[in-house]
Amino acid sequence: MTKAVGCLLALLVTVPVLAGYSVADLERIAAKDVVPEIRMAAGYALVSYYEATKTEAELLVLIEKGESEAIRMAAGLALSKLWIGAGKTKVFLMNEITENGSALVRGAAVPALLDFLIANNATSLEFLYTKGASEELQYAAAKAYFQKQRANFDRAKLEAICKDDTASAGYRKAAAEFLAGHYLFPPTTALSRAELEKQALEGENEYLRYAAAYALVNLLVSDSATDLHKKVASFFLDPKLSAEYKWAYAWTLGAKWAAGL
Repeated sequence: MTKAVGCLLALLVTVPVLAGYSVADLERIAAKDVVPEIRMAAGYALVSYYEATKTEAELLVLIEKGESEAIRMAAGLALSKLWIGAGKTKVFLMNEITENGSALVRGAAVPALLDFLIANNATSLEFLYTKGASEELQYAAAKAYFQKQRANFDRAKLEAICKDDTASAGYRKAAAEFLAGHYLFPPTTALSRAELEKQALEGENEYLRYAAAYALVNLLVSDSATDLHKKVASFFLDPKLSAEYKWAYAWTLGAKWAAGL
């Protein structure tokens, strides 16, 4: 992810001081709440706690047997954080990202593998993001590619990739995340919150909606946890809302809960 939007990823780094909620409360919410996005927000709030308190083996068990999708997702994201700087070999990470039967474990290998892929040349990365053995490997290679080639891609080119049905899903997802930075900077051409919300709701396809949602998170952090909770609770069974729009709000609420705000 580009430096411009990388700031949003830092929101879940600190071991959480969970304002008003214990870990048990959040695990109950993540498992039982009637609103799917509230469950996912609680899951996001648990990520850093799981990273700090659980072993790799415990996280792998939780990924497989966690009580809900939100709990399993939290374990997968925690595993991803745990593997960064853990000394995992490229062979190990390549095996996990291509051969593991769990999409959560494959996804967990992406950030740590980037440390290896960034050394590849553009031709090698182009092959991997096009022909890689899994969507997660294609995504990891595309992230490395865009980091190395960022000067060659403006907003128009990235939007074209997002619209290209012949491109791999991993490549388009990475392009969407890089595009989010162009939606935020420079200020003279940045999209407003209203514009980002509109695109996150009504964008032409999931990748353009995701780009807007990814950028929107940076603006939603100014909202209070109380307001975000009310907003996310209002999503229940509303078919008019896109998955990407709901994700942005759920992610931000989880970050707020994690930070104790």
